[in-house]
Parts: sequence; structure tokens; C-alpha cells
Amino acid sequence: MITVHTKLVALLGTPLAQSLSTLMQNAAFRSCGLNYEYFPVETTEQSLAPIVAGIRHMNFAGFGVTKPDKVAVIKHLDELDEFAAKMGAVNTVVIGEGGKLKGYNTDGVGFLRSLGEHYAKPLSESIFVCLGAGGAARAICSSLAYRGAAKIIVSSLFDWESEQLVQDINANFAPVASMIPWGEQQALLHAAEPADMIINATGVGMGAHVGESPVDKAIFRPGMVAFDAAYNPSVTKFLADAADCGCTTFNGLGMLLYQGTAQFELWTGTQAPVDLMRQTLEESIGSKA
Repeated sequence: MITVHTKLVALLGTPLAQSLSTLMQNAAFRSCGLNYEYFPVETTEQSLAPIVAGIRHMNFAGFGVTKPDKVAVIKHLDELDEFAAKMGAVNTVVIGEGGKLKGYNTDGVGFLRSLGEHYAKPLSESIFVCLGAGGAARAICSSLAYRGAAKIIVSSLFDWESEQLVQDINANFAPVASMIPWGEQQALLHAAEPADMIINATGVGMGAHVGESPVDKAIFRPGMVAFDAAYNPSVTKFLADAADCGCTTFNGLGMLLYQGTAQFELWTGTQAPVDLMRQTLEESIGSKA
């Protein structure tokens, strides 16, 4: 029951009907006995600023941010943590003393924590190929560069997007990124030969593109690790092809979980109930398919 003492947390963005964050976060609040309530607020380009301004003056602990607001929200904040500032995108805002808004990005944290459960080689000795250059790819590649990855190769349907991501990584983190134009698939296959991990952050394999893969199966070799940022379906064609070729595979459920647990801890100062949050996501995926 919401009262005047309830700490509010909103998720800003649009569309939000498919988001699992509300279920996951509210289950965690209840489990920990916290008087918090998480709810979605769909935004428009015109409404984002007044919504954020209003949040400052209400009983909010903070808010989450998803597409398309992760960049636009920055100009409405007072402070950014180091990683969010370098990355240029925010998915979590914490309200401090005097209503000051500080932005964070836990997407990279979520990816790295999930990665650690499936990948043991030091990042400083690792070569990564990332398919896609949108929001998920930006978080993943930025976090890899931030933590010292040896080399990151980006290829996306939109070459300008790949070029921008590579430029930002090299300027803001470390000069470790390069791009291959999407039309040069043979060059991509050749560049991927020494890679330790192939990342699918294109969205191909889910939604209207279920049963499709963004890349030829020839890109995989035994011993590689393959990651798909999608989590519904749990095994995409990309991951199935990789498994057939002897790769270790994992999907985006762990990234979703751990970015959420990091958010929970920022908002509440309480250790997140990780197992409960994982169970909530796993049980919810079928109903949101």
C-alpha cells in the first residue's frame, strides 16, 4: 500500500509494456521489507524535462531510464559518475540531498558481472567482436574498454553508428576499438578468427526476427564464447549456431538481472536479493513473450 512515507522509483522511457523491471524491482522491495514502489512512466521528447523536474519535488528515491531517454536525460541531471560521463548514457538516477540528481549507468556493470560467470580469460588478453552499435552494444563495449580489453571490433548494419561508437571508445576509454563495414562480411570473418568472444547486440534473433542470425555460422570456432544480449527466446539462432560449433554460450538474462541488482542497491543502500530477482525474471519471461 502506497502511503506518504513510500519511496517512489519510476522507469522513464517508451514503450514500456514489455519491461520486466517493474516486476523484478517490486518483488525485491517486498522481499526486503522496504516501503518502495517501482512503476513505469512513458515519456515523450516534450515531457521528459517536466517529468524529471517534478520528480525532484516528490518523495522519490530515484528513477530508471531506458530507450529513448538514456542520452537525453543527462542535460536534466546535476552530476554523473565517471563511467556514465565517459559513456554518455544514463540508465539509473539517484536523488540525493536537496533533490540533486546523480546519473549512473549499470548496464555495463550488469554485463561484466554476467560475463564473469561464463568467461575466465583476462580482459587485457582478450579480443572481442561486437555485432551491433546501438545502446546495448555501447554499454557492453564501453564497459569492456573501461576494464582493459585488448581489442574490440565493431560491425553494425549502420556503418556511421559503428564509426561513432569506435570514436567514442577510443577517445573516452582506450584506443582499442576498430570497425568493419557491415557489407564486408568476409573481412569480418577474417577479423574474427583470433577473437575470444562474439557478441550479438543487434536484436536479430528476437521479436520479428526470431529464427534469424546476424552473421554466418562460419564466424564461430571451438573454444570461443558467444553472447547474445537477447534473452527471449533464451536460445537464439546465433547461440544455437555457436553451440553447434563448440562455443560456450550465454544470453542477456544475466545482464538484465545484474544491471537491476546494481540499481536496487544504488536506490536503497540495501544488498539486492539476487536469487529472488533472478527467479522473478525467469518466471516472468513467458508472460511477456
